Amino acid sequence: MVRLRLQRLGRTHRPFYRLAAVDKRERLNGKVLENLGWYNPMEKDADKQVSLKAERIRHWLSVGAQPSDTVRDLLAKGDVLNEKEMARWEADRTTARNRVEAKTSLTRAQAAVAALTEFAGEADADISTFQSEAAEASKAATAAVSAGEVSEAVAAADKAEAALAGAKKADEEHKAKAAAAEAAAAAEAPAEEAATEEAPAEG
Repeated sequence: MVRLRLQRLGRTHRPFYRLAAVDKRERLNGKVLENLGWYNPMEKDADKQVSLKAERIRHWLSVGAQPSDTVRDLLAKGDVLNEKEMARWEADRTTARNRVEAKTSLTRAQAAVAALTEFAGEADADISTFQSEAAEASKAATAAVSAGEVSEAVAAADKAEAALAGAKKADEEHKAKAAAAEAAAAAEAPAEEAATEEAPAEG
């Protein structure tokens, strides 16, 4: 298979790339089948950063050559891709952007799971159900990232954080009930002692 990829030339800290058609089995800077242009990221004028041999590139694409992701970006911006290839590039770019956004939600879900694990050590209430809910939500967020589904990742993160909030609320309620029961027991103790003291002695 032929790959269209960039080969780095230039000096240290002054990169310059040649766009070449190469056999996939060749090493990175191996034998070049054809030079198809260049990319100079150091050029300040954006219009002068890239030079592409559009017709030859289209020829290689038509016979099955596969561009690297970076090269495909350059070809798309240089209006070299055909309509079908352009649509596929736009779809892939959208998916990539969605994955980045979804990863933010995954981070939230994982943070909620970690917080629940830490909270379990100090909670008086049984929060295992909430831990299970958060773990399932984290798995759902991971799957959403792979699929690039932003809304599903957000929903999963929200569910994980809701589980954390639920666990804290359940523990607060548990502690409040325990404190109320302890206070009631403490209030009953003096009354029982007083009743015992006031009881008339037998005989």
